[in-house]
Amino acid sequence: GLNHYVGQEKLTLVAAWTTWALGRDWIPPSRLQQSPVWHYAHSDQWRYEGDFTDYAPIPRETRWAKGHAIDLLASAVRMGWMPFYPQFNRNPLEIVKQAEAAGAKSDEQIVKWVVGQLKSGNLRYAIEDIDAPENWPRTWVIWRGNAMQSSAKGAEFFLRHYLGTHDNAVAEEHAKGRVKDVVLRDPAPRGKMDLVCDINFRMETTALYSDMVLPTAMWYEKNDLNTTDLHSFIHPLGAAVPPVWEAKTDYEIFKAIAKKVSELAPSVFQGPVKDVVMTPLAHDTPDELSQDYQAGMKVLDWGKGEIEMIPGKTAPHFKVVERDYANIYNQWITFGPKARENGIVGNGEHIDIKPFYDELLENPIDAQPDVRHMRCRVWGGQRYPGLEFAEEAANLLLHLSPESNGEVSYHAFKEGEHQVGLPLADLAEGVRGVRMTYFDLTRQVRRTLISPCWTGMVNDGRAYAAWCLNVERLIPWRTLSGRQHHYMDHPYYIDYGEQLMTHKPKLDPRKTGDIVRSPVDDESVVLNYITPHGKWHIHSTYYDNHRMLTLSRGIEPCWLNDKDAARIGVKDNDWVEVYNDNGVMVTRAAVSARVQMGTCMIYHAPERTISIPKSQVRGNRRGGAHNSLTRTRINPMQMAGGYAQWTYMFNYWGPIGIFTRDTHVAVRKLSQLVW
Repeated sequence: GLNHYVGQEKLTLVAAWTTWALGRDWIPPSRLQQSPVWHYAHSDQWRYEGDFTDYAPIPRETRWAKGHAIDLLASAVRMGWMPFYPQFNRNPLEIVKQAEAAGAKSDEQIVKWVVGQLKSGNLRYAIEDIDAPENWPRTWVIWRGNAMQSSAKGAEFFLRHYLGTHDNAVAEEHAKGRVKDVVLRDPAPRGKMDLVCDINFRMETTALYSDMVLPTAMWYEKNDLNTTDLHSFIHPLGAAVPPVWEAKTDYEIFKAIAKKVSELAPSVFQGPVKDVVMTPLAHDTPDELSQDYQAGMKVLDWGKGEIEMIPGKTAPHFKVVERDYANIYNQWITFGPKARENGIVGNGEHIDIKPFYDELLENPIDAQPDVRHMRCRVWGGQRYPGLEFAEEAANLLLHLSPESNGEVSYHAFKEGEHQVGLPLADLAEGVRGVRMTYFDLTRQVRRTLISPCWTGMVNDGRAYAAWCLNVERLIPWRTLSGRQHHYMDHPYYIDYGEQLMTHKPKLDPRKTGDIVRSPVDDESVVLNYITPHGKWHIHSTYYDNHRMLTLSRGIEPCWLNDKDAARIGVKDNDWVEVYNDNGVMVTRAAVSARVQMGTCMIYHAPERTISIPKSQVRGNRRGGAHNSLTRTRINPMQMAGGYAQWTYMFNYWGPIGIFTRDTHVAVRKLSQLVW
């Protein structure tokens, strides 16, 4: 772990939020997936590269860091290192029915049947034949993400393979003859998605390409909470005005969908149905010792006959859950009993919430004059804490979180004492009487409390800094030894020559396939391409308004070093084409000596809604934006799993999206601007 900051991606109220948001109060486990791996496979970007070793320098004596990255991903899924969805080449609801028809009576027998089917090859993982129509992702609901542009590493391949629409990629496929474990279907499918639904408050690139846009409320039109792990306060969003026109809050949109599903469910299902869920070996659990690499330092894949398939040890976990689609709405508006039964978990810290759950049943949070209070609701003959409105959900999270309820913090530290054998509860002794409600936060700022879910010590106004609890209170780091590790003894790290910090040179643009078919001549220059955070706007938002456009020359420019620009006769504010085999962007040049030679950059994230001239190098087709020049590549080393701290945790461990500094582009002056 690093003391890193990633904006809104880490939430202060992590334990309670994770349980509520991911439905674990009703049906654990959840199906969770890291985006880079999912898009690398489903958008077929793996087809445009050969073996990982073609372009990545690794030791000659390597044993496992060989072959194509998609094969290594399939192996990681089989071994339980990484999640992947869909899981199988058959509907998991139908798989359960088939198991029961074959004589399975209990959940354990269903799992045993599924494992047997996988061993025999009668049932296959979806990743092993990713382009088979039965394995396509057919419906894509996008919320809080500009998935078609600012988040789309390889945007043109999204357009080609997800939507089947126009694109500017000219890259050739290189996977044929290289892929061994994953089926390569010819030709590559185009247009996998049947329905793309975007929940959005503005017209950006994703909305532009969606089949359906559900207009949602803006920041000052809804009641919500806004937090990060490194901010000292929980920020409330208060609805100054109601959502305009047809817009609804995010909460109300999902609630309305849940209600409609519940209404339609009886016409599809006779009652509750069983589903089999596959989950990877997990961080902060006994799974960290499931594959003992210290004993033999071997990576063994049961799918290749190298070891016996044992769920939860040499393979993923399999669990049968019951889904009651007719009561999805009732489950949405209430907090389920599984949270009381199992507790909540934040960053590996388990918190028993039974007394606090019962408090909500016995004494719901008092009503305030202008805030909906938290009521209990009864359905199915049982009483549950109510979550019909966003304010109730906010109050639930604040009540159950150690960062906003001092008694929960004290209780959690007491539980942590048993784990590490050290006194810890004294840290929260002074805040046991602190309680925060949504109404409180709208009236007065409240600083978050010390919590075992985070490693900062924030008592008495102390600023947050990571690892203080580890250093000052001797809480072990979450590694095999409990210490910080500089030597990485996972066999993948040793095999890749990265068991110690290692310099890796920049990738060759021809070996990666970035610039093969694209023309490069004396009028163009090949540069390393990066996409820093937006300078003249806020990330991917608020760029296309008059004030921001005035600041940014009315377009998102390509920043060039003055000497690189002079080589191709480009002056400041000239129009240029920035292109490679992945796509093209036409924009103005911002020439500056402050840009490093050999590098160019385009701040993210321009949209395809404005300022997208036509490209000459692509036959006068409309150009793209910054991510039209990138393509997803994954580093197989980041799929390492099954051992100590190298085990999966949502939003923490797994391959990252492409580092754009490993992408190269050609830049040349545009001879004639065509809108």
